[in-house]
Amino acid sequence: MDNLEKVERLREKADVTYDEAKRALEACNWDMLDAMIYLEALGKVKKTSDSGVYSSKAEEEKLYDVEKTIKEEERKNKEESFKNKFKKGFNKFIKVCKENSFIVKHEDKKIIDLPLGIALIIFLLGWHVLLIVMLISLFFEVRYEIEGKNDLKTVNSAMNKVADTADKLKKEFEDKAEEKVKNKAENVKDNESQTNSEDKEDKKEL
Repeated sequence: MDNLEKVERLREKADVTYDEAKRALEACNWDMLDAMIYLEALGKVKKTSDSGVYSSKAEEEKLYDVEKTIKEEERKNKEESFKNKFKKGFNKFIKVCKENSFIVKHEDKKIIDLPLGIALIIFLLGWHVLLIVMLISLFFEVRYEIEGKNDLKTVNSAMNKVADTADKLKKEFEDKAEEKVKNKAENVKDNESQTNSEDKEDKKEL
């Protein structure tokens, strides 16, 4: 309900002039219930009988009706607003799914190129398995990206950070494994040298 409609509704319910209704709404930040109470406090609400006798009961009933009507309209407006926001968000989501693709790369070569919507459906159907597969694949130089019309740098940046972390962990593991093999080889070499030395000493004694 726009401001003009609020003015007309308040003018009818409170039985005041257009200007009085508008000023009351402006003073109450366009809240109809507050505006009605505001007019009550100023004594602007018209008499309820021709004899000029003020009926507080009738005014209370009128105020209750106004409050009930306003609350009902506010509830409907909130429901419509939620529906419109949901519809707008859903349409935007569908558009993003249509205009973008989910890319799987290995050593900078595309091996899978799927519409984002299909990729999301597949992931939702088997996320408990695919999530593990995706995490393991990061250790084999596999990268995931989203390409298309929309600016999805934040998502791609997050996926790249995960891939970089996997590469870092892989390198640390390989370095430790290489160091372990190297140490083992050195130990074997030292043992062989020691054995050869002992053999030579045994031959000298003989």
